[in-house]
Amino acid sequence: MKNYSVFLFCASLALFSCSNDSESDPGDNTPVPQARTSIPDSNFESALVALNLDDAVDGSVLTSNIEFIQNLNVSSKGIEDLTGIEDFEALLDLNVRGNALKTLNISGNRNLLFLWAENNQLTQLVIGNNPNIEKLGTSGNQLTTLKVTEYTTLQLLDLANNQITAIDVSTLPLPTFNEFKIEGNPLTCIQVSPEQLQNIPASWTKDEEDTYSPDCE
Repeated sequence: MKNYSVFLFCASLALFSCSNDSESDPGDNTPVPQARTSIPDSNFESALVALNLDDAVDGSVLTSNIEFIQNLNVSSKGIEDLTGIEDFEALLDLNVRGNALKTLNISGNRNLLFLWAENNQLTQLVIGNNPNIEKLGTSGNQLTTLKVTEYTTLQLLDLANNQITAIDVSTLPLPTFNEFKIEGNPLTCIQVSPEQLQNIPASWTKDEEDTYSPDCE
């Protein structure tokens, strides 16, 4: 019985030793999978391939290829879905003009300064927490509303030819906020501050029948 107990102890010790060795084997050269970003829109991914940011249209791109990109121009590429743009974390300037986007979410692009999304089919634009955004070009879409009061660094806001029914720009300080286009929308009143009302910039444009007022109720 004593010999059998010794045998069990030795066998257990050997098994533990093998298990421990396999977990910490310094010779294991299995490559660690690289992080990838899903790009479900094939037109978007084709545009990334053309820019040498990807090598094949296979539904994803190496995140390391895009996370430090500061300028991205994918205008007029037939893009319907910009999913994946959130991983362009260093992006400063985004041009998606002339595509077929219905929604656009740039809330993950917190360094973004310039967005050019004219002539899409946007009904929703989500900007999110971006305290530094300076220029929003969104004319020629189907937006019905856009809240911009918290983006006090805005210099340009182009909402011409949308379906905007109300807009409040009263918190955007002059002279920083010096270019504003709101013509071609069904609204009749544009809410401004008393200070803005006394000094409307010549570069602000609206329909002739629309009015600026501190109270659009």
